[in-house]
Amino acid sequence: MDIRRVGTQALTSSEIMIRIWTCIIALIACNAGTAPAADSLGDFVHVVGERLVAPDGGDFRIQAIGAGSTGADPVDKDYAEIARLKFNSVTVMLSYRRFYTEDAPEKYTELGWKRLDQHLALARKYGLRVILQMLDVEGAQFVPIKGEAFDYRIWVQPELQERYLKLWEAIATRYKDERQLLGYGIFCEPVVSGTRRQWIDLTNKAVARIRNIDKNHILFIERLYGQFATRREMSGLDLSPENAFFVVPDRNVVYQFYFFERDEYTHQHAPWREDRDFDLQYPEPRFEIVYREAINDRGRVFRFDNEYLNFYLNRQLEFGAKHKVPMFVWAFGLLKNCFAGQGGLKWLQDTK
Repeated sequence: MDIRRVGTQALTSSEIMIRIWTCIIALIACNAGTAPAADSLGDFVHVVGERLVAPDGGDFRIQAIGAGSTGADPVDKDYAEIARLKFNSVTVMLSYRRFYTEDAPEKYTELGWKRLDQHLALARKYGLRVILQMLDVEGAQFVPIKGEAFDYRIWVQPELQERYLKLWEAIATRYKDERQLLGYGIFCEPVVSGTRRQWIDLTNKAVARIRNIDKNHILFIERLYGQFATRREMSGLDLSPENAFFVVPDRNVVYQFYFFERDEYTHQHAPWREDRDFDLQYPEPRFEIVYREAINDRGRVFRFDNEYLNFYLNRQLEFGAKHKVPMFVWAFGLLKNCFAGQGGLKWLQDTK
């Protein structure tokens, strides 16, 4: 099998430093045969087997970078710079807070829509595609935040699920015919309060509700990062690819995951992480990683170097190879602390 990593971009050290707070996007795909595409998808980038196919019939390889969120107005010069650096797509992060308030969830505000329209207009101006990634979901835990409890209410409260689903319906209704739009990342970094069944059920509901309105755009479905209210970084357990992913009953789907390996390194001294307040270098042979996928798994021991990075990446890709579906590294990168003599440039070189 020929694994192709698509989307890595050679940057100068200064350009890397400018983008250290930005999610850099890369598509990872496998060679595959061609299957006929649905006629209705001809005007949109869409999935055919393990490939993404452009409207002209050629391969489309995502080379994207984060372009902000619905939390602030987009900036023209940022889009101009992204285009100059030869990216072909941007990711815009969504928050439910920009579309409704918790005391009036049935009444959508204009601010979120205005900013999304502005992002799409700038993307159109500079010839870039757009991925809408749902980062902030009401009642859902995202990352450890210093001094705050995790939030898992969405997995057990049907009313919060309905708010989430209706928001996606509203987004799909507004943008179903938007050709500049590449697709929807429906839920960022899920961690469920119970078993993976909660993630499967909510995902299938979201897919059905979106597809009832929008049959044109790609759906980006993320892997599961933990069960029973515990993230992989806290439990020390990684769900196997077959348990972290599942095959969605839809052909126009890309399966995604992030690559912050290891976050003890990439997130060192993150201001929101009280558990990462220490220095770590890359590579560091004294930093021992025990990779386990079950409580009774004795694990496989790695040093923190290129061997581990390659192992973790290829372990995720096994799902795509087995099921003949495209897989997507939707975010990777480092905080600025990793570049102060801590080997950040070497880590970036080893993830290319």
